[in-house]
Amino acid sequence: MNHEKYIHMHGGGMSSMKKASFKVALKGKKQIAEGTSAFIFEKPQGFQFKAGQHIRMTLINPPETDSRGNSRFFSLANSTQDTELVIAMRMGPSTFKKSLERMQIGEKVLIQVLLGVPHGAFALHDDTSKPAIFLVGGIGIVPVFSMIKDATEKRLSHKMFLFYSNRRPEDAPYLAELQDLAKQNPNFTLIATMTEAEKSTKGWQGKTGFINKTLLTQYVNDLKSPIYYVAGLPEMTSAMKKMLADLGVNEGNINAEEFTGFNLNEIEIKSVPSHPWKKHVLIGVVIIVIVAVGIAHVSAAFSLSGVFSLKNPLFYLMIGVMLIVTPFKLKHLLKIYKFRGK
Repeated sequence: MNHEKYIHMHGGGMSSMKKASFKVALKGKKQIAEGTSAFIFEKPQGFQFKAGQHIRMTLINPPETDSRGNSRFFSLANSTQDTELVIAMRMGPSTFKKSLERMQIGEKVLIQVLLGVPHGAFALHDDTSKPAIFLVGGIGIVPVFSMIKDATEKRLSHKMFLFYSNRRPEDAPYLAELQDLAKQNPNFTLIATMTEAEKSTKGWQGKTGFINKTLLTQYVNDLKSPIYYVAGLPEMTSAMKKMLADLGVNEGNINAEEFTGFNLNEIEIKSVPSHPWKKHVLIGVVIIVIVAVGIAHVSAAFSLSGVFSLKNPLFYLMIGVMLIVTPFKLKHLLKIYKFRGK
């Protein structure tokens, strides 16, 4: 998930766009793939969203927390017609996930959703004459599943092709549900492929290997006119965007969502040292020392020519420039620390 975009929309951001807030109770939990769980919450009256849209979830008085706080961003896995709200994630050792996993039925969380769909949101386009092609790696399926399920229930006429890559069928969330949707909706074609099918205990008779141009051209004749939706790990989304660019697809026809780490919808900001500011200040000091030593050496080397003489105004101009540039560099480093510390 593109966390910079959502932090801009919500948290520096949340004040710039209208939102609705609700406290909702947990209704159930279920495993939807190996190591992946779905959490079902009640759908409050008046809750509205567009399929593929995300929410911000905040735990209320959790037993423990960490430096990242009690809030995370999630895409919803349910359609707009469903009577419940569903989020799904790859389970792991994070404090947030542990707290969510330990929640009892009936306990509540706070959810916030943007009113309206902002420009650039990951949602199905309106022009039904343009096919929708989804290129998805395991963890990116949640918003796409919501869009396809919603389009099927609303009987939308979009032609939809889902190229869905996982290691094994055991690792593929909502695979069975997507197979059912493909049977129900003649406009929806599912192309599931496994990259490590030989390791499956279930067996796999479908496609194998990664999503590539050859696989696309087996199902799509005109690759330039559709609208593309790419979702998965950063490495996967980068590879897909490059492939589409090489095929001549207009950048404006490509929508992408990156899901970092191994979380199925949770924003994962890379961990940083417990006192990262010390590291950045040290880097700044080193930069200043290197600059000073460099100037001293250059000055000594060219002192005979007078270019770096203490009497030459250009020498002081260069010192001034370095003093101006260095604080900006430090400011940039501190911004990185501040963002990652959220």
